[in-house]
Amino acid sequence: MDLKKRFKLYKSGKMWCCAAVAFGVLAFGTVNGQADDATPVSNQVTSAQVDTTSNQAATTDGASTTSSTSANTSNTQVASQTAAPVAQSSVHTQAAYAASNTLGTTDTLDISAYQPNISVATYQQYHNQGINNVVVKLSEGTGWVNTYAQQQVSRASQAGMNVSAYHFVRFTTAQEAQSEAALFARMAKGIGLGYDTLMIADVEQVPQTQYAGIANNLNVFWKTLDSLGFTNHGVYTGLYYDYQYHVSSTVGKARTWVAAYGNFRSTVQNGGYGAWQYTDNWNGTNIDATIDFGMFSNYGGVKKTKAANLDGMSIDGNNNLVVSGWYADNDSEGKSNRYVILLDQDNGNQEIARQKVAAVTRTDVANVYNDIYDAGDSGFTANFAINGQLATAIANGHHIVVLMRYTSSNDGNSDFTDNRFNGVVLNKNVASLDAMNLSNNGVHVAGWHAADQSVNRPYHYVILFDKTTDSEINRQRVNNTSRNDVAQVYGDVYQSGQSGFSTDFAMNDALRAALQRGDQLQVISRYTDDQAGNNNAIDYWFAPQAFNANQAYLDSFNIVNNQIQVSGWHAADLSTVDPNQWIILLDAQTGKEVARTKATTTQRADVAARYSIIANANDSGFTANFDIANNAALQAALMNGHSLQVVARYSDSAQNGEGNYVQNFFTPKNFTANVGYLDGIQRTSDGNLQVSGWHASNQAAGRPYHYVILYDASRGQEITRTKVANNVARPDVQKVYPNVYNSQNSGFNVTFQNSGALRQAISRGDRLQVIDRYSADEDGNTNYVDYWSNQYQL
Repeated sequence: MDLKKRFKLYKSGKMWCCAAVAFGVLAFGTVNGQADDATPVSNQVTSAQVDTTSNQAATTDGASTTSSTSANTSNTQVASQTAAPVAQSSVHTQAAYAASNTLGTTDTLDISAYQPNISVATYQQYHNQGINNVVVKLSEGTGWVNTYAQQQVSRASQAGMNVSAYHFVRFTTAQEAQSEAALFARMAKGIGLGYDTLMIADVEQVPQTQYAGIANNLNVFWKTLDSLGFTNHGVYTGLYYDYQYHVSSTVGKARTWVAAYGNFRSTVQNGGYGAWQYTDNWNGTNIDATIDFGMFSNYGGVKKTKAANLDGMSIDGNNNLVVSGWYADNDSEGKSNRYVILLDQDNGNQEIARQKVAAVTRTDVANVYNDIYDAGDSGFTANFAINGQLATAIANGHHIVVLMRYTSSNDGNSDFTDNRFNGVVLNKNVASLDAMNLSNNGVHVAGWHAADQSVNRPYHYVILFDKTTDSEINRQRVNNTSRNDVAQVYGDVYQSGQSGFSTDFAMNDALRAALQRGDQLQVISRYTDDQAGNNNAIDYWFAPQAFNANQAYLDSFNIVNNQIQVSGWHAADLSTVDPNQWIILLDAQTGKEVARTKATTTQRADVAARYSIIANANDSGFTANFDIANNAALQAALMNGHSLQVVARYSDSAQNGEGNYVQNFFTPKNFTANVGYLDGIQRTSDGNLQVSGWHASNQAAGRPYHYVILYDASRGQEITRTKVANNVARPDVQKVYPNVYNSQNSGFNVTFQNSGALRQAISRGDRLQVIDRYSADEDGNTNYVDYWSNQYQL
């Protein structure tokens, strides 16, 4: 149970008081609302908004005014929502939920001192909208009375409405129950209500009524009313309150009127309750509204004499306006001709079309309204071709009113009874952008757009718009194409089956500049009656899109054959306007560029398969080679052990890669490989020392002098050195270390001449070690990279 706190207003005597009430809301949605004063808690219902705006009874221009016309009753036509490129959510009232039910809409209103001066004309207007019952608050507790009650009862009765009464309960004892019943009866008699009036006790969750014996005291209340002549009883309460205190047991659920705001119709109706109050703000009037399940019609003394419902009003796949529903009326007896008439509500209710229709069997209506004449044959359906005045009204966004008429005259203009449903604006506007693709040639767009108000707007334009600068780039007039798929889903939208479009916007200066700035581009689909496409238009604005996709991957970044070789792919939308592909090498430690070259572009079907929406994905591959020997900056970076970073760039400059460009930085890589091996070390017969092996190092770049040094590891001193004149080719090393600089020619084979120092070191058993060195110093003493062998004793 979620605990919620809200404020409720009660009227005690002539003073207003405000009490904070905390109450629990169970899963079924508790409502503890005073019938007139309190605002029951409501679980918001999201449903299609229903236009229940009151309309006076109207006679069409061509219809006789000698016969009375009955105005609109229950109308369940869902009003079309104006479409927008970006989906919008709406919060709708509980009235929308109630009116969306197939049978049984609002027919009962709760009136109190909050509504003191409702006129007869207004009551009549409510009655014309299907309100048959008014329940007037007479009293509260043992002292407060509604001084407007007599006027309210009189005016509602004059409007032909059934009047019941209620009393707000506050008793805590049997004696108080008797006193409150006496006050209720005295008020009813005083304003002229008959003894057969349905007298209702409003029992709610207020501090005085939250006790186990409330039902016993309520029975005392009824007995007191009985003794005073008022024997027709009913209860108003909240659903949760009744579950807890069972006040409905005093009269039976059929005589119990329950408040439960939200989607609780089935809960209330299936629970056997007699009426359901579902909102405290009917049509924005701040009046509580109720749907009667039989309590008021069976016990209030007035049976329904008419009922109606507009089941549907939409455009079909043949671009006809189809209306269907039912209308049953006791006054239709003897009026065998039926007409469905369309009015333009926003043009003085002018008649724009009519059609004579046949009766449609409606057993569902007869099951609910079996006491209304001919309810079983009350259905109707009509198809209207969308042309002439009807087409104009739809195109102008006017409310189309359906008026169902029973008449004894063949032309439908005399001796009739009408039901007028609420006006509906046919303004569905739906669309989808199937494709918006960028290429070197420009932008291709394709999709569909269907709109009810494209009626009488024969010219279809597709506009390419720069959302960032709020300026048009280009427009194309298009011929619509067949879209059966759209018609299957949106068959109720005008011309949905012929709503497709496809067009290309060639690359021009405005488009190129917008792309280079990274502006958002937006497609607008427009129907208009202006050949130039500028006026009287119905637009659909698709979501803006920026063409800034920029994906890349470095497949290979290695030293091969004394070159830096780079390969990979770079797919970028802006390559369409910056077409020249460059590869740049940066020294990642210093941030300085060390080399750049124009790349060789290659095809990459694999990239196109993964990134098909990027303009140049199929031609995104690149390769580039950098010669280390001829680039001092590159040699310096390698000599210093710095990491190198690849930048893939598209530029509008073919000369140097500057200007406008888009680029992608790859992860830096360190080129510090330094490998070697001593294949052999042995003393020859003449006392010399023969040494052979190999040494490959990326840091040998820029260090051209190669030395092999014999080192006495036991004494920590050099014995001798020799300069390698020519490196020995070592294809075996290159095969294992292909990505290490100079691995192909990394071998050495040198002889250290017999000397006193060499002989002494060997005779002492010193540990000898070979150092292979690449140096930038001709003497081999500075700026070098070494490889140290294992130690040996000869």
